[in-house]
Amino acid sequence: MTSDSPGIGTRLKRLPGQFLVALLNATSILVIAACVLVIVVLNRVDTAGARIAASVTEATFSKMQISPAEFKTRLVALDQRIELLSERLSNPELQQDGELKQQLTELNRNLTDLRQAAETIRSAGPEVTSTAFEQAGDMVTDSLYALRGCRSNDARPEAGS
Repeated sequence: MTSDSPGIGTRLKRLPGQFLVALLNATSILVIAACVLVIVVLNRVDTAGARIAASVTEATFSKMQISPAEFKTRLVALDQRIELLSERLSNPELQQDGELKQQLTELNRNLTDLRQAAETIRSAGPEVTSTAFEQAGDMVTDSLYALRGCRSNDARPEAGS
């Protein structure tokens, strides 16, 4: 009675090679899983970054009480005035012009307004930081609920309870 199955000695000799192949397979699976997790995390960070940037922009413009389009228009107009005044100031004959002095006064006023807007943005810093931490906290909480298999709207405790 002969059997085609290898003997125990032959199996023991193959065991280290089979173990090495199993380790390589397991490592490959772990690397693939890690890559997928990195992609998911990077997507969530990118999404959170976009939400935080939108919140920061909204908070800044609401604190300044101006729309983004109006702010952009003002900056473009200010840039054009500065270029025009620079050209006029480079001409020595026009430096004594009364209109030029009036435009310089208006430019100084606009720069003062811009400085006040920058101060407003700076003073919004704590609010922006708070919003960023709230957004990050919401993202982490939602991710944990998703990993747990819960729906975040139903599972999230109400404020004050």
